[in-house]
Amino acid sequence: MGLAVFLGGVALLLITFKLAFDLFSVPPEKALNLAKGQPLELGVVGSTLTGLVKQILLLIVMAITGSLIGSKGVHMYTESRALADTKEQVVEVKTQTVE
Repeated sequence: MGLAVFLGGVALLLITFKLAFDLFSVPPEKALNLAKGQPLELGVVGSTLTGLVKQILLLIVMAITGSLIGSKGVHMYTESRALADTKEQVVEVKTQTVE
């Protein structure tokens, strides 16, 4: 179960990196809706810039969420391994006392 949670976190991080790459590979003129030879409309540029800032903040939240889920999966996996080792030691002790 821990391994599945870890892989889910890694998948979320991969999706986040893909979205970030797509967002940052757009030229600034296209991202801000600027046209050559046209006057600069501050209202349009301001609202577009606000939308870009929102997207960047969402990417940050997605990256943090993916890393927390991935680390929780690693923690679950290591705890399950430690629990399995403890159970094996208990079985060994019981078999030694019975003999």
